[in-house]
Amino acid sequence: MEDSGRNQRQPMSPVMEMGEGGKQQVPETLQLHGSDHPGMILVSTSLTKNNYLTWSYAIKRALDLKMKLCCIDDTSAKPGVTEPFFEHWMRVDIMVTTWILNCISKEIVGSFMYAKSARTLWLDLEERYGECNGPLLYQLQREIASLTQGTKSVVEYFSRLCMIWDELDELMPTPQCTCGCTCGAFKIAAEQATFTRLTQFLMGLSDNFDHLRDQLLVMDPTPIVNKAYSMMLRVEK
Repeated sequence: MEDSGRNQRQPMSPVMEMGEGGKQQVPETLQLHGSDHPGMILVSTSLTKNNYLTWSYAIKRALDLKMKLCCIDDTSAKPGVTEPFFEHWMRVDIMVTTWILNCISKEIVGSFMYAKSARTLWLDLEERYGECNGPLLYQLQREIASLTQGTKSVVEYFSRLCMIWDELDELMPTPQCTCGCTCGAFKIAAEQATFTRLTQFLMGLSDNFDHLRDQLLVMDPTPIVNKAYSMMLRVEK
């Protein structure tokens, strides 16, 4: 699929730093190191039809660590043939494209083999497997509502709860106040969200923790969920 109207952007020229002898230094984002090779596997889990959210998050973290996130996030456009570092950009883009392809399951990777660039490949993957947030948000909220400790340890129960919260945060990030207001509404909203997570954790615990649960709920101020988890863990041990 060609980079068409959805990907119209002006090339962003790399920052030109001068090295010894007045030569231009290649930006870090356009460098490949000895450990970078086409067979590299960025993440341990391959993309399937059902795990795009967690897979894409892991890929972005891995690319960010290698300073190559710019290849997929629309911040580094392809320079002109006559512009500095054109060949460096091409090599890096091909390498990143190959890394992403290496992390797609064999059942679906065939339809992406002819991607023109890492950015185009990323957009195609997002369009095909980045499902509408509504159904997934509903599924995650429903799982939280029905999740209980049961026969699981506190560690296992809390770990699963944290995974769901992380997915929710990725789908629906907490708004950040940028207006510099002083009414305190944003702080209150953050405190309410913190209390909601505490109650979600406490509601799913087994009846063995009833006494400590009651103690936590009457504390002023109420503890954050990580503190409550730590206290439950000590009791369980």
